[in-house]
Amino acid sequence: MTGNDVINSALRLINVLASGEVPTAAESQDALATLNLMMEEWSADRLTVFTVQRVVQDALGNFFNLVPGQKAYTYGPGGFFNVPRPAYIDRIGIISKANPIQPLELPLEYLTTDQYAAIPVKDITSSLPLKVWDDLGFPLRTFTFWCVPDGGLPVSIAVYSWTALMSFPDLATDLEFPPGYFKAIRYNLAVDLAPEFGTQVPPEVAAVATSSKAKIEAINAPNLDLRCDPALVSPRQQVYNWITDGYGRSFRG
Repeated sequence: MTGNDVINSALRLINVLASGEVPTAAESQDALATLNLMMEEWSADRLTVFTVQRVVQDALGNFFNLVPGQKAYTYGPGGFFNVPRPAYIDRIGIISKANPIQPLELPLEYLTTDQYAAIPVKDITSSLPLKVWDDLGFPLRTFTFWCVPDGGLPVSIAVYSWTALMSFPDLATDLEFPPGYFKAIRYNLAVDLAPEFGTQVPPEVAAVATSSKAKIEAINAPNLDLRCDPALVSPRQQVYNWITDGYGRSFRG
């Protein structure tokens, strides 16, 4: 799918172009800017982001190693960890490389600002940090670790972040997306372009824009790990069923 493909088809949907017509160069560039704004907006929505990536090194192959005695690290373009700044980070893990053949990854508690502020002594050191505070800064986020790594073990981090959707660098570059995206992009772009071109969105186009986007959102919806509080489990392997408000057999028998 090229920028030209999606823009021309979107303009036909709102009756700006007839079959076989093409927009002017200026119109195409305006529409390309709108298309990329829409893709940027979708990159900030978990339901339109189709993958979460585990990032452990930058583009040059440098691992995200922590430095003994250093508690704060910038994350983003030109930062201490030089990578694109993600819109959202799900979690961060700490990797112990005491055994480099079999590294051990443990989850870090991802602190809110209030939780980090409540830590009374922030410079306690340890071989393995237990918690991390992300200040959500822009263009560089800053990760602050507690405890501060003391160098007793070689450690690095793994960052689980949303993968931004590809933008269209120009009108001719061919991009690929998972199934369902081309239709959703085409119809939703038509909705976004209508005000710029002084036209109304046909009701059927608006309906397809909503339904096609809903389909990819349904596919991308994260699976939730639901667990039963141990206090609700009976000694005879019965577990509480929140749907029926009763007890049933455990999956373990």
